[in-house]
Amino acid sequence: MKTEIVPKKTYSIISYISLLIGVLCFLFVFITPTRIANVGNVVGDYITVALTVAGIILSSITITKQTEKKGIAIISIILSLSLFIFWIITIILLFTGQISFAP
Repeated sequence: MKTEIVPKKTYSIISYISLLIGVLCFLFVFITPTRIANVGNVVGDYITVALTVAGIILSSITITKQTEKKGIAIISIILSLSLFIFWIITIILLFTGQISFAP
């Protein structure tokens, strides 16, 4: 009877990098002093979209690894999706009349 050694699941550097990218995405979208997305600056929008894509890719790599814990990856994928969450909230508020369409 052989016993298999199960490797201990840990967080890798990819998990922490994806979490950092997710936090940056959240800051760039929702926090006013650091907001560079959705303010009329094309470069800020490109940076935010690039960080969003990088965060989603790194988080999905971390989720698919068998030797990784999944907690940080799930948090980072939610934070990386901040731009899409912002637009979903904005569209819902526009359709319900809570915010005006034109300034």
